[in-house]
Amino acid sequence: MAAYFDFLSKILFDTFVFLVFLMAIYNVKFSQIAKRLPPLLLLTLPVSLIATVTDSLLIFTLISYIYCFVFYSLVFRYPPMKIITGYALALIIMTVLNLIQMVVIMQFTDNPFTNTSTYVTESMALVIAILLYKFGHMNKLYETLIIKNQVFRNIILAVFAFMVSIVLYQRISPKDFMNVFMSFLFTTILILILYAGMYKNYLSLRESQKQLQSYEQYLPIIEELIDQVRMRQHDYSNELQAISMLPISYTDYESLSAALAKELDTSCSDHVIKNSYLLKINMKLIAGFLFSKMNLAQERDIDLNINVKNSTLTSKAAEFELLDTMSILVDNAFDATEDGGHIEIVIDSDGTKTSIETLNAGPTLTATMRRDFFTKGYSTKPLRDGRYSRGIGLYKLKQLTKKYDGEILLDNQTVDGQTCIHFLVRL
Repeated sequence: MAAYFDFLSKILFDTFVFLVFLMAIYNVKFSQIAKRLPPLLLLTLPVSLIATVTDSLLIFTLISYIYCFVFYSLVFRYPPMKIITGYALALIIMTVLNLIQMVVIMQFTDNPFTNTSTYVTESMALVIAILLYKFGHMNKLYETLIIKNQVFRNIILAVFAFMVSIVLYQRISPKDFMNVFMSFLFTTILILILYAGMYKNYLSLRESQKQLQSYEQYLPIIEELIDQVRMRQHDYSNELQAISMLPISYTDYESLSAALAKELDTSCSDHVIKNSYLLKINMKLIAGFLFSKMNLAQERDIDLNINVKNSTLTSKAAEFELLDTMSILVDNAFDATEDGGHIEIVIDSDGTKTSIETLNAGPTLTATMRRDFFTKGYSTKPLRDGRYSRGIGLYKLKQLTKKYDGEILLDNQTVDGQTCIHFLVRL
């Protein structure tokens, strides 16, 4: 009977420790699961009985793992893979904490695996779990390591499976457990070190690929502008010669003035000449993107006014990330503007950050719309087949501004009596 209550107390303690860890990882409030706990905790009674009456430590351990999976699945009601990944991450963190505490305990005793030391380490782990739940932002760690990174998720699951295997091996052959455990620890550390180097190279390669894709997309456009400007330069000599001949053709002041004004107006309104200032921008991807939008505006008869206040753009973000930001804002403005409409784009830089502004006709913003605009999956733009777009542009924009400590301003402005949506991003 004593063994039964001993196991019952241990499994309840473990359950609460890992419950707090998982609440932190999943970012779940206790009030959301409190009603489910009392009936589910009754599971510990038959599980403890079954585990106690068996003579096999291996079966004893397997029952514990099965209990954990069933219990946390019923508590959080998440898909099996999410329960496994969350529990795996919590177990790895818990194991690291226990190892640190065991090293400290071993300074005072030759046997750190007593009941007393177990309860001490569990109590300390519970305190740490509560602190992490309150202040640790474990959900961000889970999102970064598990949700957004498939490679790291696989490594977490591999380490978890390795840890479970080591525990099961210890139940079968406890005599040489410490040797096997040290081998496990060394292997795990080696895997993490190798992965850190591989992941760093992976991030660098992925950034280079994104930048290369951006260059492949927009450099041909800016090269087209350069070619057009060069071709246009050949026409200057003819135009200058024509202007020099005007006094011979028009002898009186009024006719000469009118002819000269017409000739200059034709030259100054040339599409290529008007857009040649883009070549001064230090980021050629940005220049190519803006030129492509100028051509699109011509096709759709949209009055596009681009004001580049400073051609030397500076930002902590990479050029392709700044291009992503501009693309999201400008593409949204074009999507919201009907043919024949008007769009304003203002680009400036203060030496540390680059600001991008867009202004286009739009509805009056409500508090709900302001909130939903940056929510993942929210979209007001139907696709051609009648389905709605994924709505990740402004969500991605919000993530970029957070990454580089930027700013986003969204408000309404009135231009010539028309309500417009105004975006300002500093990145």
